Amino acid sequence: MNVEQEYIKDIEKLAPCPEVALDVLAIAHEHDCSISVLADKIERDPSLTANMLQMANSAYFGHMKKISSVNDIIVRLGIESVKIIAITSASVGLLKSAQAAYALSSGQLWQHSYATAVLASIIGRYAKVKDSPSLYTAALLHDLGKLVLNRPLQLESYNHPEIPAETPLLTKELLLLHTDHARVGMALLEKWGLPESISVPVGMHHTLDQPQAQRVNAKIVRLANALTHITTIDEGAEGEFFFDVLMYEEQKGDLPRVPHFEENMRNIIEEFVEKYQETVTLYVL
Repeated sequence: MNVEQEYIKDIEKLAPCPEVALDVLAIAHEHDCSISVLADKIERDPSLTANMLQMANSAYFGHMKKISSVNDIIVRLGIESVKIIAITSASVGLLKSAQAAYALSSGQLWQHSYATAVLASIIGRYAKVKDSPSLYTAALLHDLGKLVLNRPLQLESYNHPEIPAETPLLTKELLLLHTDHARVGMALLEKWGLPESISVPVGMHHTLDQPQAQRVNAKIVRLANALTHITTIDEGAEGEFFFDVLMYEEQKGDLPRVPHFEENMRNIIEEFVEKYQETVTLYVL
């Protein structure tokens, strides 16, 4: 058993995935996704349904006539939008808890994950990525491994006070746990039966030197994650948002090159901030 498998073997006890959320993720990414089955599953969870209706009626999707049911969402917005809304709503319960080892208070992990997903989907559209729901889901779940490693990292950090607090996160994970949250996240998604188009970008979002990391979706998730970290988006849902261009220029050499991003960066960032601000407060964390 490899290191990642060891950490996720008792995942139900460590970071249980809400049954409906997991089913929604799995059904939405089936090749022949059944709309009726997806709608039925969603409607079994009142909070999931409420979250979906709030998002469907937001300015993000631009509909004037009120949407009042899951069936309305499907008919008016189409299957791709339904998948995005369902996946986002299902993720709230999974990612909202505080993660002390990563200095994340309640809601911060989800807010960062959601911001990364919104930005990745916009970058993906400019890059002409075909499977937008998989890209969006991979970006949304890119830090899932932190749920699994939070307690082990807390314990090992306590047992090894010689490791400086300012040690970079990935370095600390590798030193103390012999793996990192990206690889553990990939292993967990594989365990849950989600497709490679999601698990690989999750596992590669801190990697450049592996062949799989050169896939365009993996590059986009890595880029979107880095960009959200250099805006004030990580400070929460409120307040002014500022994209630090100087910091981007400093980091640019270490970031993956994605088709059509550089020449459209200003428009992408502006659309990202607008869409994030419009929708992030719709979700009750």
